[in-house]
Amino acid sequence: MQSSSGVGETVLPRPVEALPMPALAAATRKFADKLIEHFAMGEAAAMALAHAVVDPSVARKAADSPERLRVPGGVILAIRADVWARYIIPDPRNPRIGPSRRHPASNLIGTSENTRFRPLAEPGAAAGRRPELVQRLANQEHLAWAAQLAKEYVLDHNDWRESLRHQGVMTEVWLAATAFHHDDSTPGVTVPVTVEGSSRVTCAHDLLDLRSADVPYIRDTAKLRSHIRKLNDAITAAGDPGQVDPEVAVTVRCERLPALLLVGFEPHDGTTADFGVAVKSLVALRHVDFPKPWGEAAENEALADAVVDEIERRKLITPAKADWLRGALTPDQAKAAGFNADPSVRAAAIVRLFAERDQQTHAAVRVAITGQSTRKNITTKLLLDVASSLVMRSVSEEDSRKRERMRKYLKSAFPGELAKDWEATFRGTEELAQAALEEVAKGEPGAATRELAARSAYPLVIGGQLTGDRGSTNNDQPDRRHPGEVIDRMRGSRHGVYQLKQTLLDSAAGRRARKVDEAGQVIQNDDGRHILVTDADLRRTFPPAGEGPSPTPAPRNAAEVLGNSLHDLATSIQAVEGAVKGVEAVRADDGTRAIDSLGADRADCEAWRNILQDVLFKLPVWQQRSIQRHGINTEDSYDLDTDLDEDDGEPDDAFDDELTEDDAALQDDVA
Repeated sequence: MQSSSGVGETVLPRPVEALPMPALAAATRKFADKLIEHFAMGEAAAMALAHAVVDPSVARKAADSPERLRVPGGVILAIRADVWARYIIPDPRNPRIGPSRRHPASNLIGTSENTRFRPLAEPGAAAGRRPELVQRLANQEHLAWAAQLAKEYVLDHNDWRESLRHQGVMTEVWLAATAFHHDDSTPGVTVPVTVEGSSRVTCAHDLLDLRSADVPYIRDTAKLRSHIRKLNDAITAAGDPGQVDPEVAVTVRCERLPALLLVGFEPHDGTTADFGVAVKSLVALRHVDFPKPWGEAAENEALADAVVDEIERRKLITPAKADWLRGALTPDQAKAAGFNADPSVRAAAIVRLFAERDQQTHAAVRVAITGQSTRKNITTKLLLDVASSLVMRSVSEEDSRKRERMRKYLKSAFPGELAKDWEATFRGTEELAQAALEEVAKGEPGAATRELAARSAYPLVIGGQLTGDRGSTNNDQPDRRHPGEVIDRMRGSRHGVYQLKQTLLDSAAGRRARKVDEAGQVIQNDDGRHILVTDADLRRTFPPAGEGPSPTPAPRNAAEVLGNSLHDLATSIQAVEGAVKGVEAVRADDGTRAIDSLGADRADCEAWRNILQDVLFKLPVWQQRSIQRHGINTEDSYDLDTDLDEDDGEPDDAFDDELTEDDAALQDDVA
């Protein structure tokens, strides 16, 4: 069922019928006892579900043979029953709004109404392996604020109200008993929450003129009984169901809805999954395609949280570090907790975590992602895409269009080389850059240059000084490489290392990166002003391998003249390559290549071979001279991971035991 603005004209409204009266206390108590006895549910959780059920006697019978929902790691037990809309609430942390959340790491909390509180954390499993969830709140207003943000998003992006007016909720929502614990003196409350977000319950509450955040605190069976009686009297007074007052009919259709009560979890032998992890897996499996996909950004947000949660759950990182990685700490809080407040350092730590080859960490990443995704292969590209979602939480930009553009560019800003060995350290920029320069001088760009690249990607992309492909209209980009390819080219030369170092120094000082020369000195124009780096500058200064140096319009010294000549040589070699392909493309009458049967003039071939051999003898000498002066470029020695360009159909060497990636879902849409 999809919402439609024209549903009233095209769909016959569902006839209204009298509603059953809310169950008596004895029936409710019996069903709650059944939940406690058969599923080891706590008293408060059992009563919350029992009160919500329209007919506890029917639900009690269903509990004898619960439905079994398979998820990675085990089986969730569920009971199918109708529930009262007024006794349940939609998830105040609706996963659909993940990309629009502002986290403490951005330092925006408290600066506007949309950032008045920090985002609600993921609910966790209750103690004692009870099939319940626990959600922490600052106070009652924290819940109201989060629920309002979720509602506004739903009504803007997935509005079901027109459909619900005429049909009500047609398919079941998934409910888990959730305990809300407050940090102030407010007593804890437990209420059934729709774990999949549920735009339908949000819209039903809006049609019922009910504020979702009030439901946990105002449950009143006597008041509900009186309300149902008035609705039934109105239906009886109308005589013909088709003559019922339209507003009464809408209310009746929305008062109750079908649901699956998630009441238990049976893990597979040897697994450490709990009820909270199982619920996340179930929700993620449903929302890949139905009822409306979350979208890649929201999906990556959920996967990123799942990875950090799993690594923390396995005690591979401390709870404090997990909060820092999630973006749950402000810069001041991060510093007080012993972490670096620089978002570039945090970005490098996140990237390293997701691309970690340590067996324990990699296993946790694998379990977290495959538990919520049906992809068949975990590649470097997927891991870096998911990592970028956590990195984005440090961005203080409020404009959603700019944020989405940053998100797209940041996804492709981390080089595939980062899947190789390196360590995310807290060492200062000067120390890190010096180590990178020493690696380049030895002709072995490695761990230090990779860490430098991981840190520098954040300020270059967020500052708009390195972008993804902007298409062909009004575009001064010399090439269409991904930002990560440009950064990877930079880290292989002394000039590039100096530029990455300057980027980090300027970012820490609160300004955009300035351009430096080959000696690492900041360049000034004729007026004595510093020159800021641009996307086009970086692409021209550090061109793709094989294109030679970028041409200088008015060369003033031997180095610039030589650079122009080498650029001409690169252009000519590329032209030769194209010409050879053109020769081989000529076909004879029988469809074979004409050059294979007819050949070329012997004297011409001899002359061409002599020229090419002469060039081939010179190239290694020129290369050695460059190595002696500048060090070696990474592309001369390393087989670079090309996942950021395109999927070649082969698993990444670091993750060849994983499930296969869906190319369409992971295709980079930067353009």
